Amino acid sequence: MQQEVLRAIYPLQWREEWSVGIPELDAQHRHLIELLDELVKCTRSGGSCGFSPKALNEITRYAEGHLRREELVLRIRGYPGYTEHKAEHDAYRAQAASLQLQYARRDVDVRIANFLTGWWRFHIRISDQRYARFFRCHPSSG
Repeated sequence: MQQEVLRAIYPLQWREEWSVGIPELDAQHRHLIELLDELVKCTRSGGSCGFSPKALNEITRYAEGHLRREELVLRIRGYPGYTEHKAEHDAYRAQAASLQLQYARRDVDVRIANFLTGWWRFHIRISDQRYARFFRCHPSSG
């Protein structure tokens, strides 16, 4: 079996162009990026800094709170792509749960880091920018 290789670009840092224009969600995105950066650093060091189920649970808990809040904001503000956006969140939840169940595998820390950093980077930069553009063009929504 080939060992998984860490694909995350290091360091993982917030970029202002990723802003969605909603301060609360931007702050949550920034914090998620910080958590993921710590995860990548830990994974690169071979887990010596404490990559553990507890750390993974912290990221999972924070991410779930963010996803719920984002879904609420999009629903209240009438975002027409809400259903598709929530489906993306639901797919993330399923994949993250599956990886958590595999935690005992030897290379799962790298697989988790790759999945989380890849998913969040794409989601914030691409998917969340769709609703950001919508709200900029429709400021009266919500």
